[in-house]
Amino acid sequence: MTFHLIIGNRNYSSWSMRAWLLLRLSGAPFEETVVPLYEQGSRARVEALGGETGLVPVLNVGGMPVWDTLAIAETLYELYPAVWPAKLSDRARARSYAGEVHSGLNALREAMPVNTRGRRRQAVVTPAVQADIDRVNTIWARAGQSDSPWLLGDFCAIDIFFAPVATRFRTYGVEVPVQARPYCEALLAHPWVQEWCQMGFEEQALIPSLEMPALPG
Repeated sequence: MTFHLIIGNRNYSSWSMRAWLLLRLSGAPFEETVVPLYEQGSRARVEALGGETGLVPVLNVGGMPVWDTLAIAETLYELYPAVWPAKLSDRARARSYAGEVHSGLNALREAMPVNTRGRRRQAVVTPAVQADIDRVNTIWARAGQSDSPWLLGDFCAIDIFFAPVATRFRTYGVEVPVQARPYCEALLAHPWVQEWCQMGFEEQALIPSLEMPALPG
C-alpha cells in the first residue's frame, strides 16, 4: 500500500498537521506534497491531486484519494488499529471528542488562526471564544488519570486532533488551568509535534491574514 499526503503550509495548516501526525502514528512510509495556501491556483492544484473540495489535506491511499481529516483517520484505522483506542468505550469517547474539534471550536479557530512559529500574538477573546477555550480545558483536565499522560491511554488520534489547539494556546498565550496544563505541555513536547513545528518555523512563506498582531513589549 502506498501513501501520498498533500498538505498546506506547515506553519499555518492545522488540519494538515493532524493528517501528517496520523501517518506518523501509523508507522506507514509516505510521500508528501506541499501546496502553499492562499495562492492563485492552489485549490485547482489540490483538486488535480484528488481533493474534490480543493482543500488540504488529501491522502492518496494506493490511488484512492481521501480528502477530509476525520475520513483520513478512519481510513488509516482500518489499516492500523492503533490510530484509535483499543477499548470500545474509549474509542467512542475519543471519536466524540474528535467530532467536537472537527465540527466545533469555530469561534476559537476564527479568533486564533494557527501560526505555530508565532508567539505573544493578540486575539479578541469574545464570550464564544472563551467558551471554546473552557471546553478544551475541561477535556484536557481529564488526561493523565492513568499511568499515561494522554487522554485515553496510549497516544492516539484524539491527542493528534488536539495538538494544533495546543499550538494555538502557545501562540496566543492562553492561560491553561493547572489541571489541564500537563496535557498541553505533553502535546507540545511530543517529538512528532516538535518536528512539525520546526519544519513550520523553517518555512519562508508568510500569509498576512493569518499573522495576528504581536503584544507590545
